[in-house]
Amino acid sequence: MNASVIARIAKIVPLAVVAAVGVAACGPTNGGASVAASAPASTPAVTSSATPGAGAVPTTPTPAAPTTEAAPPTAAPAADAPAAARTDVKAAAKAPAKPAAPKAPAQSGGSGIGITFGGLHEGGKIGLNDLVPFTVTWKNNDVTGTRSVAPVVATQQYEGAPCTMVLAMAQGTLERKDASGWKKLDHLSQGGGMDYAGTADDAAFTLAAGQSRTIEYRMRLSLANRPGRITIEADAPVPHSRDYRDMAKAELNATVVDSHSPQMLSVMPPAKGVVTTDPIPFSFRVSSPDGTTGLRPRVAVWSSDALTPNDVTVEARVGDVWKPVELKDDCGLVTVDPNVPGVRDGNTVEYTFRATFKEAPKYGTDVDIRVSAASNGHQSVERSVFLRDAR
Repeated sequence: MNASVIARIAKIVPLAVVAAVGVAACGPTNGGASVAASAPASTPAVTSSATPGAGAVPTTPTPAAPTTEAAPPTAAPAADAPAAARTDVKAAAKAPAKPAAPKAPAQSGGSGIGITFGGLHEGGKIGLNDLVPFTVTWKNNDVTGTRSVAPVVATQQYEGAPCTMVLAMAQGTLERKDASGWKKLDHLSQGGGMDYAGTADDAAFTLAAGQSRTIEYRMRLSLANRPGRITIEADAPVPHSRDYRDMAKAELNATVVDSHSPQMLSVMPPAKGVVTTDPIPFSFRVSSPDGTTGLRPRVAVWSSDALTPNDVTVEARVGDVWKPVELKDDCGLVTVDPNVPGVRDGNTVEYTFRATFKEAPKYGTDVDIRVSAASNGHQSVERSVFLRDAR
């Protein structure tokens, strides 16, 4: 079982509701990239249903050519088997193999379900604020027997989320095409536990051996996010079950981009070492495809010791003078008022700051200074300066 799933089961933190916000993007790359769990070699060939929505009709499998396999060792008959079936073991070994009896519905989605993505390529690009359509296909790879599936799709923790200090949940919307039309789902991101895996019972379906079901989705990542690497996960939990230990899943990795995002060109961090009450200077240089007029810097100071704006002073260098800037609480961080001028050089701007702790952080305390920039509502990636050797 995947380590991330085990970790989430251990934590079981209630899922936070993701705010629905508008999103921007360069658009998905067309094509279908398969990231399914591996199917058994004897899987019959099937054609995935292109019918959109959870109400799509499962496809009928194309009969596969019979294969010859060695007969498995004959097991002792079950205690409750009919008397006629209780044959002598030696006689049964000589008898020709009989077709296996149909299996009862599986109690777990398990590895018998294969999952593939369509409409997005592995490693493709997703643009912020773009409406990104894609499909997910669930297939019963068992030779016999049926399996019930609740079709779950959600993004994993995202490095470009507006807040990454507690739960790095991407902001935006996710919709599923049901038989009645597009349905806006309650969650785009997974959160900190396994609650997300129980959110698709209303779209559950049953697949016979070899059958598949394809569902259409569309996603929009809001401009509150930053560019970064994102993983979309599709799962096959059993409907109305909370046992996810054998849950099949597939992942598709993509890159979130924004053509209007400022670019972090360089970061000049302070020398790593002991964090005291001495000023910690640092600078960074940025540019923007929309010009430097709308550029605004952002500095965030975080400490594992629950830092507040009263615990640190941040100053910006304006010419040859250090000027204090206003601080505020934001996502567990102390952040800087962005109305700070920088040194302009053509199409780039360089900002220089220094942070001073009023009391030296305790030994073992982590300190993180993060820098980024914004321009007309578009944000750059965030870069960190780690000063971990606090004393």
